[in-house]
Amino acid sequence: MASNMHVFDPAGDLTFILQSLVVKEPRKSSSLLSYRSSTRKFAKVYMRVSSKRLMQASPVFRAMLKHSFMEGMTLRATGKVEVPLPDDDPVAFALLMDIVHGTKGRAAPQMDTLFLTSLAILVDKYRLQQHVATSSDQWVESLQGQVPKTFTPDLLHWLCISWVFRRPIEFNIVTRIAERESLGQDLDTYSEALNANLPIPQRVIDSILSRRIKAIRNCLDVIGRYIDMLQLSTPRCTSSRNESHRYTCNNVLLGSLLESSTNLGLWPPADAPYRDLNFKFVAHEIMQIKVVSFCSKMGFTNQPTGSHGVKAEIGAAIGKLKTRFSGLHLKDFD
Repeated sequence: MASNMHVFDPAGDLTFILQSLVVKEPRKSSSLLSYRSSTRKFAKVYMRVSSKRLMQASPVFRAMLKHSFMEGMTLRATGKVEVPLPDDDPVAFALLMDIVHGTKGRAAPQMDTLFLTSLAILVDKYRLQQHVATSSDQWVESLQGQVPKTFTPDLLHWLCISWVFRRPIEFNIVTRIAERESLGQDLDTYSEALNANLPIPQRVIDSILSRRIKAIRNCLDVIGRYIDMLQLSTPRCTSSRNESHRYTCNNVLLGSLLESSTNLGLWPPADAPYRDLNFKFVAHEIMQIKVVSFCSKMGFTNQPTGSHGVKAEIGAAIGKLKTRFSGLHLKDFD
């Protein structure tokens, strides 16, 4: 036990018992018949801490040790208690105990996205946000280069990090990516890499999913709006030739819009929840729509070439949607 005892307070009256994964590699052998796979075992890790400091820092431990839980009653009756925490990452937990006790001397663990997520899980679990606020800001700042720029497996880790440590800028960045690039079924708050559930509120996930659907629907509505406009409104063509020419030009605009949208798989529109689609893809495809006028096909040089403004207006509408669907704001969930 001594070799695995980490002392944060020599006079500590509380000992946590955690588990550390130990992987033993097989012995090398020249014979294929003697091959053995690596074995996975867990070694116990003990941490001696001060219950007083823990109760001051964490309302969760305060409730556990002060009220009528078995741990609290044992502590009051015997002056000491052991508490098993088999699910907690011992390296991350040790760093938090250093902060709680103000102790130094242990080598700082290598900080990366997964380790910071492990810290966020424990900080949320024991409600240590205020106690680690200064340190957590430093941790996040040190990993700015690892904040995802596209939808990657680490996006949900950073959503967890930004939520737990109350980081509004990072929260906005990752939720913007999520609502624009999610396919809907990929916002799973279970982390396979950490074998743990991420403490992201369902209301945050629901908001992202709702905005994703609305963004895609609004994109497709842009196409529908211009189809209706070209079918029902006054011709976009302003040629002075004759009314027949203007209506012909309008029909060519409409036909090209329908043909191009259909070829791109955008029309008729898919039904919500738009599985296998995301806003970024749909917006990009809409910008590829080819809209041409009869005037441009005939090469009339005294008329505006292109689409009589339809293509530019569609692009402007998509631009407004990109501005509108630009992530969530942390303060809206306070």
